[in-house]
Amino acid sequence: MGRVDKCMRNVAEPLVYSTIEITWALRSTPPAMLLLPTILDRPDLAGHVRTLRLQGDGFENHPEVREPPAFPASPLLLDKATKFIQSTGVPFAKSWIGELQLGAADAIVAALLASMPNLTTLHLGPNFTIKSWLWGGVLRCALYQPKEYHLPTFAQLRHVTSEYRAKEWHHRDTTNTADVLPFFYLPNVEHLSVSIDNPAQFAWPSDPPAPSSIVSLDLYRLRESRLAPVLSVLGGLQKLHWNWLYQPDLDQDVSKNSVELDTATAALGHVRDTLTDLMIRAITRPRISVGDYDTPSLEIQASLDGIFSFSKLIRLCVPWVFLMGFSPSFTGKLLNALPLHLELLDLAADLDDHEEWEWDNDSVLDAVRSELAGRPLSSTPRLRQITLPIPLGFGNLSSEQKKQLGDISASAGVKLAWIDK
Repeated sequence: MGRVDKCMRNVAEPLVYSTIEITWALRSTPPAMLLLPTILDRPDLAGHVRTLRLQGDGFENHPEVREPPAFPASPLLLDKATKFIQSTGVPFAKSWIGELQLGAADAIVAALLASMPNLTTLHLGPNFTIKSWLWGGVLRCALYQPKEYHLPTFAQLRHVTSEYRAKEWHHRDTTNTADVLPFFYLPNVEHLSVSIDNPAQFAWPSDPPAPSSIVSLDLYRLRESRLAPVLSVLGGLQKLHWNWLYQPDLDQDVSKNSVELDTATAALGHVRDTLTDLMIRAITRPRISVGDYDTPSLEIQASLDGIFSFSKLIRLCVPWVFLMGFSPSFTGKLLNALPLHLELLDLAADLDDHEEWEWDNDSVLDAVRSELAGRPLSSTPRLRQITLPIPLGFGNLSSEQKKQLGDISASAGVKLAWIDK
C-alpha cells in the first residue's frame, strides 16, 4: 500500500505544484509564507513549479492599506530560510534574512524566486511590486553574475509580468529601475510586461542586453525620453504596447507635461523593421500628494509622422489626440503617419477628460470625412478598418451620424467602426 501511495504521489505532485497562484492576506498568515517552508523542505517540489502568479491590487474595502502588511516569520520558517539564503552566497543575505524575519512581502517573493529553477511563467501583481529591492537583487545576482552565486539561471522563463505598484501615487520616492532591468537579460524570455520608473539617468547595469527572443513587450510608466535605450536592444520585437503616463508629482526630473512625439517616434524607430503591432495608450493622474484632483495641463509637441516608414506595421492603436491634437484647429493630419502596409487603425479617446480637449462627435466626423476624401488609394492600399473614438462622453451616436459614417466608409472604401457602448 505504501508503494501505491508513493506512486500516486509521484504522479500527483508535479500536477499540483505546476501552477501556483497566491495572494497576500490582510489579517492572517499569507499563503506565500505557508508555502515557503514546504518548498524549502522539498526542493524537488519547487522544481515542479512552472507558473508562479502572485496576485492582488490593493485590499478590497481597506483603501487605507498602502502595501501588504508584514507577518513575522515563525522560528521554524526563519531557520529553514536562513540556511537557504546563506547557501545562495548573495551579498545582501543579512538584509534578506532580516526582512524575511519581519515577514516582508519582498523577502518572501525573493525566496520563492530563488527556490524555483524551472519557471516558465512569472506574474508579479501590483501588491508584490511595491518594494522590489530583494527580489530584484536575486535577479541581478542570478543574471549578471551567474557563476558567482547558487541561484537559478531562469533559462526556461518565457513569460514575465511585473505590474505597476498598487496605489502607485503613494509611492513616489520608490524606484524600481535597477530591479526590473534584469528581466531584459533573461536568456529566453519571449513575452515581457513591465512597469519601469523614469530614472534621471538611464543606463544598463552592465553591457546592454541582446534579448533577441523578446517578441512582445508591454511597457508601463516609462516616458518617451527614456524609451530609446530599451527599444534599441530589441532586435526581434514584433508587438509593442506602450502605456504613456503623466502625473505631475511622479518622476519629476523626467516626466513633464509635454508629450514629445518626435522623441517617441525616434525611439520607436529602433524597432521599425520588425514591428507588426503597435499600441500606444495615454493616461494622466492629478497631483494627488497635494490633494489636487483635476487633470493636469498637457501640451502635445511635434508629430508621429515618422511611423510612416514602419514597413511591417499591420495594426496601429494610438490616441486620437496624438495624431489630430486637442482641437479641430490643430494642423495634424490623420493619414500622414500611416505606413504603407497598415490594415487596422484604432484611434482611442484617451485624454478626452482634459480641458484642452475640444472635439465632439460631429467634429471628429468632419475631420475623418475631410481626411479620407483626399486620400490616394495607393498611400495605404491594405487599410481596411478605422475605429474612431466616438461616441464621446456618455451619449450614443445618432441615426444621422451613423448614416454619415456609412456614407464616408462607402466613399473611401474603408470600414469605419466606433465604440459600442
